[in-house]
Amino acid sequence: MATVVEITAAGPRPLADLEIDSVLAVEAAWERRSHGRKPQTIPEYLDAVDAVHARYALRREWLRTHPQGVAS
Repeated sequence: MATVVEITAAGPRPLADLEIDSVLAVEAAWERRSHGRKPQTIPEYLDAVDAVHARYALRREWLRTHPQGVAS
């Protein structure tokens, strides 16, 4: 019996998903550095997470003030 797989075009991912992915990348770096010679300190980790949120806040503000129209 054949299985039918429906393939749909995926649109761009929401900024919230991308932001969470970036925070998870910071956490993965934290994990890698925890086994190294110079582990990351808690303030460094919190600064990195704050930087991710600040970047996405700026992006949201830019998108709010520069609406994206449909190209003709």
